[in-house]
Amino acid sequence: MPIVYLDQNYASRIAKFLLGLPHNEVFGVFWRELLAGARIGLWIAPPSPFHALELHGGYLLPTFRALFSRVSGGYWVRPWQEVVRRQAARGGLAVEDLLTRRGDWDRPADLAPLWDVLDLELKGPFHSRAMAAAEAIAGRLGLGSAGVGLPFVRLLARLLAFRSLQARRRERLGDLVDLVMAATVRPYAQALGTDRFLREALTRTGYGQAVFSGRAAEVRAFADWLRMRRDEAHGQSLSRSQEPPPGDANRL
Repeated sequence: MPIVYLDQNYASRIAKFLLGLPHNEVFGVFWRELLAGARIGLWIAPPSPFHALELHGGYLLPTFRALFSRVSGGYWVRPWQEVVRRQAARGGLAVEDLLTRRGDWDRPADLAPLWDVLDLELKGPFHSRAMAAAEAIAGRLGLGSAGVGLPFVRLLARLLAFRSLQARRRERLGDLVDLVMAATVRPYAQALGTDRFLREALTRTGYGQAVFSGRAAEVRAFADWLRMRRDEAHGQSLSRSQEPPPGDANRL
């Protein structure tokens, strides 16, 4: 089942559109396309412990519950630690290592094991920084030397290396949440809606396919991307329905 992941920025703007708050109309266009495909099982858009963490309860929680109940297919993203453990045990990627039926809005993501990775003193060219970050992450998570090759560790390390090279970027409280979220879901998701910085970071580190920011033009592009996937599925369905039943081609 294809996964469309919406970060806090995207989900919040959809929630505000559904509440009738102004300046969110373009997210209404996106929401209609997302919902149309989810209704017929073309994709799912699951909530995650990262949403629960960033909501802090909050006035948007009831709307988050309602909107994700319509597009998640009943799935949640597992806690990131569990995803990493399953990657290590499997030695690769499988969607069941990301998804679970047992999520809860009262169980936010716990970032304590990685609380200081934004402060790593990374030096040298990008590759050197990414390798140093991967070794630090694997060490903090008790993964050993083999852990540097895990998809989660590899992507988080590249994002940290990219961030460390952005000397003019202002510190943001949510950076750690965003980077750990991306490292968790991007290896599995077919499309991702996020903010401008993370879109640029994923693009520059080789993970930018079907990643869209919250700028109006890109929200519309994301809606178009979903519409194209839905049109393709409809065309394939029509094609199959027009095929003769097995054996009919040889009948007179």
